[in-house]
Formats: sequence, structure tokens, C-alpha cells
Amino acid sequence: MNPPHLPTLTPPRSASAASADSETRFDRNVWLLLLGALLFVALDLAQLAYRFTLPTEGWVIESDENAPDDYTFHLLKNVVGAPSPLEPGDAMTLVGGIPAERILNSTQLSTPPPAGWVAGGQIRVSVIRGGKTLSFDIPVVHWTFAAWLSSNFADARSLVLWWAAALIMFGVGLLTMLKRPGNLAGRFLFLFGLALFSSTLASSLPDGLGVYFNWAAIAGAALFRNVIFPYLFAPALLGFGLTFPRPKAFVGRRPWLLSLPFVLGSSGPVLLFIDPAAAAIGFPITLAMVLATISALIHSALTMRDAISRAQLRWAVGGVVLGLGLFTLNFVPLAPGNNPVLLLPALGLPVMGLSLMIAILRYRLFDIDLIIRRTLAYSLLTVLLALVYFGGVTLLQRLFTAATGQSSPAALVISTVLIAALFSPLRKRVQDFIDRRFYRKKFDSDQALNQFALAARSETEIGRLSDKMLQVANEALQPQFSNVWLAQTESESSERSDS
Repeated sequence: MNPPHLPTLTPPRSASAASADSETRFDRNVWLLLLGALLFVALDLAQLAYRFTLPTEGWVIESDENAPDDYTFHLLKNVVGAPSPLEPGDAMTLVGGIPAERILNSTQLSTPPPAGWVAGGQIRVSVIRGGKTLSFDIPVVHWTFAAWLSSNFADARSLVLWWAAALIMFGVGLLTMLKRPGNLAGRFLFLFGLALFSSTLASSLPDGLGVYFNWAAIAGAALFRNVIFPYLFAPALLGFGLTFPRPKAFVGRRPWLLSLPFVLGSSGPVLLFIDPAAAAIGFPITLAMVLATISALIHSALTMRDAISRAQLRWAVGGVVLGLGLFTLNFVPLAPGNNPVLLLPALGLPVMGLSLMIAILRYRLFDIDLIIRRTLAYSLLTVLLALVYFGGVTLLQRLFTAATGQSSPAALVISTVLIAALFSPLRKRVQDFIDRRFYRKKFDSDQALNQFALAARSETEIGRLSDKMLQVANEALQPQFSNVWLAQTESESSERSDS
């Protein structure tokens, strides 16, 4: 007789395992997002290629937005390299009989080009140079690929500050979404990186006068370079704040609320075509969304108490603070030239992006508290040792000079030996000071374990040792209840049964 068929029982899956599977599963929304991003980049490349076909004077030009009465084009650099009587620093006031003021203040999306504005021809312009107004006939050319390379990759600052930062942010966002496609914060981080990359790509070709004379060129450049901030950059940032490290409760109940920032930001492109002057509303929209993002992250830090969420928040906040600190170096007066310190602000965005990626993907592999503790300890230790070293060298040099009348290299040797002798004890004292001030629970736990280790060396009675262990555990961990289970050997069992 065959035994009855027994059903196979499998233990129920935990909520964390189910959540992990949902985060790594590609669904239709993820594929649509990837397809939309691919089309978005393709359109950006298309508008960039179209601008290559337009006639241009071949210079990098800018208008002084901080001077409301200055309606001129300032010439910075002849990028195409065509022979031209213009010089850097000239202020262009007239282009083919059209005043620069009319071009800059046009109520339409673009200004009709002057007669003769074709590649291979010439156009007459007037410039202010040294307080004098001069007129020249300049060649009209096309942008070239060599000019594009020169304007983007000629100097290390431009290469690192714009391209490296944008590519790293885009790569970080893409990798995060591919690894955790079901994680909403990962998707918004991808859109954030996409906005930065698209803006950098659209800004890679100088505008030139040709953009002002072509509505399609000026609209495409504006959509992917300026207006992108209210309709993609800021909504993605706000979406990240509302879903990291976990979606807010009201977002979980009403997921459609995450689309509202994108709908609101889309008013920028609409206004750009209806009334270009009204498109300036994008700045207050962007600022409001950035402030809302900061508020959402602060709310998460104050309300989320579980260990995983707090670890993620520490990674995110630490990276953002470090990135902002690097970015503020832009405002520190430094010597001009190829100073490597000038490239440090470019690391701000990559540092932020990498920390956010770790916060979403790999926060369990790194103990952020350990990194913070060691960073604080070794930073303070470095400062103290540097003070001791330079103070010792200065003092000893003065002593040698007073005694022998000349400086001696022995001062350097003695200071170096002193630093080597002080390193270990000073490092321990600095680490204890930081733990005592900022990581009190860990400090108390370490102290309790050290006391128990000292007691265990001299105590041989198992009852007293177990009581001591319970006392240490209660003081360090403060549990609701505690107990000690001691295994009984066979010899002890037989002795008890005999007695």
C-alpha cells in the first residue's frame, strides 16, 4: 500500500525577503522609464546636432545678466578659429544692422536673422573696444567638431567640473536603478543624474548668435539646458526626498502624488512657447522643490527609528554634507592657474551621488559609524601631530641657534622621533575622547567588557563569574530581563545522581 501523499510545507517568507525581491524585479514601469530616458537623450543629441548645422560667428559669447543696462554680447574666445578682426573683450552692439538690445529683449522666441546670415558669407558688426565703437565685416561659419572638443576638453577644470561630475552622477543613478529597479528612490536618483547629464550635453556647444536667430535651436537649448531644472531636475530631487529611505506614509497610500512635481514643473516648457518671459517662473518652482526636499529628509531623520533606515540616512546626510563642503571651495579665494585645489569643488556632486548609491544599495557592507569615528579620530590626530611637529621644529631650531649660532638638522630628527613615539598613545587618547563625547554607549560597553575581562582572569568560581557576567550585561545593554544557561557535562550529571 502506497503511503498517502504528504504536502510539501515551505516556511513563510519574511517581509524583508519579499521586499528585497520586489526591489530587484524589473517591471513594466522600469522598462518604460529606461525607454523614456533613451528617447530623452536621443532628442538632446538631435538638438545638439541641429545646432551644428546653423550659421555662427564662431565665438563664445555671453550677456551680462547682472548689469540690467548692458545690452551687448561680450566676446570671450574664438572657438572655431576662423580669421576674424574681433578680439576677446569686445562688446558687440550691432549685428547686421540689428541692435543687440533688440535681440536680447525680443518678446518672441527668436529674432529673424539679418540679410546675409549664411555660412560662407560675411556680416557687418559693431563692437565697443576701449571705449570706441568699431565696425567690422566678420565671416559667418559653421560649428566644427574640433571647436566642440576645444570648448569642452581643452582645460582640466571644464573637463572635471562639468563632464566628469555629470557622467559620474548619471552612471551612479543608472547603476542604482539597474541594481534596485523596484526601489523608488533609486529611480528618482537615476532621473536626477539624467537631468544633470542632459544639461551638460546641451551646454557643451556655445550658443553663438545663430541660436538667437533660430526658434528651434533656442527652444531645444533652453529645454535641455535651463528649463530642465523645474520639469526634471527638481521633481526628481523632491521624489527622492519623499521616497528615501522609505516612501512617506501618504505617498504609499497615494502614489500618484509623486507625479505632481513633474506636472507642476512642466509648466516651464509650456510657458516657454506661449510667453518666453513667463518661463522665468521655473526658478521659484525649482527653489520651492529643493526646500521641500530638505524638509522631507529632515522629517525622515526625525521620525524613522529602525536601524536600517537610520544607517541609510547617515550615509546620505554624510555624503551630502561632504559634497556641499567641497562645493563651497568655489568661494574660497585661491591662486589662479592650474591649482589642483580648484578641481576639488568638482568632486561635490560625485561624492553626493556615490553616498546616495551606497545608502540605497550597499549600506549593510559598511559601518558608517566606524567610518565617521575613524575620520574624526585621525583628522584630530593629524592636526595635533602637525602642531607638535612644527612646534617642536621651531622651538628646537631656536634652541640650537641660541646655543651654536646656526640651525641644525637634528631638530627635524628629534621632532620626527617625538611624533613616532606619540602616535600610538595619542591615537588611543583621541579615540577615547571621541567615543566618550559622541559614542557614549559604545564607550560604556567597551569599559564594561574590559572590566569583565579583568574579573574573568582571577575568578575561578563559576557561580560568581556568571553573576559578574549578568551584572556587566545589565549595565551595558539594560535588557528587560536576563538569565544564564549553563550546560551540564555527563560527569557532573553522574556525580549528582550518585549523591
